[in-house]
Amino acid sequence: MTKPRQTGLQPTLLTIPDHWNPEIALAVFELIDDLRDQIWSRYGQAIQDELRRQLERGHDGDDTQPPCQEI
Repeated sequence: MTKPRQTGLQPTLLTIPDHWNPEIALAVFELIDDLRDQIWSRYGQAIQDELRRQLERGHDGDDTQPPCQEI
């Protein structure tokens, strides 16, 4: 039996500490940037396909469409 696919995931609100020094902030920024690049290289086409599906049906299944964004 396959696990049902999750849809409509909500972003997590994060609180960024205000006590980081510039070196730590840069290290975290670079880590997130590298992670984004790795995810995109692995799942870029699937991400684009999913974004298109969500735009076509409306994110919450309602009748309103979000503004069109170039993918």
